[in-house]
Amino acid sequence: MMKLRRWLRDEKGSILLFTTALVVPLMIIFGGLALDLAHLGTVDNEVQRSLDAASLAGAGQLRFDSSVFPAARTWAQNYALLNPFRAGGPTPATINLNLNTPNGANGDIVLGIWNGSSFTPSLDGTQVNAVLCRYQTTVPMTFLRLLGFTALPVSGEAIAWATQPVTPPPTACVFPVALSSCFFQGLTSGNTSLGCGATVTLISSSPGSTVGGNTAAWASMVPGQNPSDNNINSQVQAALGNTCTGTTLSTGEDIPVTGGQLNNVINCLTGKDSKCTSNFTTKYASSPANLTVLKQDGTISYQGHGWEVFVPVIDTGSGCPPSGNITGDKAIVGWTRMVITQVLGKNGECAVANHWPGNPWDSHCFVDSNGTSPHGSSSTVVSGQTGIFGYYDCKYTPSPPAPVPGPITATARLRLVK
Repeated sequence: MMKLRRWLRDEKGSILLFTTALVVPLMIIFGGLALDLAHLGTVDNEVQRSLDAASLAGAGQLRFDSSVFPAARTWAQNYALLNPFRAGGPTPATINLNLNTPNGANGDIVLGIWNGSSFTPSLDGTQVNAVLCRYQTTVPMTFLRLLGFTALPVSGEAIAWATQPVTPPPTACVFPVALSSCFFQGLTSGNTSLGCGATVTLISSSPGSTVGGNTAAWASMVPGQNPSDNNINSQVQAALGNTCTGTTLSTGEDIPVTGGQLNNVINCLTGKDSKCTSNFTTKYASSPANLTVLKQDGTISYQGHGWEVFVPVIDTGSGCPPSGNITGDKAIVGWTRMVITQVLGKNGECAVANHWPGNPWDSHCFVDSNGTSPHGSSSTVVSGQTGIFGYYDCKYTPSPPAPVPGPITATARLRLVK
């Protein structure tokens, strides 16, 4: 009896016995906790990926005005639905974002302005350049239910930014012509396809332009120089002589432009000025025979010889086509590649024989000057139009993004910023 009492009073090894008894349930509890938290992290990642895809899809539909806002919201909603997540049930859970047409700041899909560091909700079609998508839900727990946590919250947010390149490529030949923003306002027709692949016309008067009137203007690429005949002619000669290497101008800055006829420039381009060591004809002849300009849907708008240059896109206001000549200081809203395809000299003398189907210049080129004009030959008619024709596309140019909010053209690049 005494031995039994001494054995019961002896506490040596009791902690070991107690710990051994708890090891198995502790392992189960902590293992379960790890599994639940790992599952929570996986769901969080999947929700974020879905929101990334949704915001990028929405931003990819932004253009110059608010007419595309419904499409931007629908694309964001659809891409969220196409990227479900595993919430723990037998089937994946879908993310159905509310369209939030009134654009409430706390909505699931919010359109707004990203200025490089912060997002502001907006419905200004000339400024909106970003789409925010957000979502929150709860994920059911398994082992954490033992501690009273039946579900834990999961949320995500993504902002996609459609930004213009701030400058053209540093080695690009920048031609002193600025393209009207009208192409990006949904008011063009024919082969323009939301702007990409549109025909560019810069002439003193143009009944055959894709948007009516001039679609471009002469623009001085040298800061401090006005777009006079002599200044533009010097810049054209530099471009013809392969000494143009970009410009210091950037998106968001103003550029001086002018419309109308610059005789010295046209004479240089058409080879009538002996002081010009090169002209459009030599550029055209030495170019690849398959220079291609694409529409937005990827089909061909133009393919053939031409002079490949880069030009700025300028904000010409809400009126399209612009009323009269485009003149004054205009804001640069982007940069685009352009292929010059024809130069029309005095009395309808076209510089090259380029009969691309559906072109707008042949009807102005007199029949003895590479054209099909009903006006006859230049020997019988003493007056004609002068001008430059070409096509531009939406090929992205590698450049840092422009932080200045502004119209979104098809040349923009999509970036996830949050």
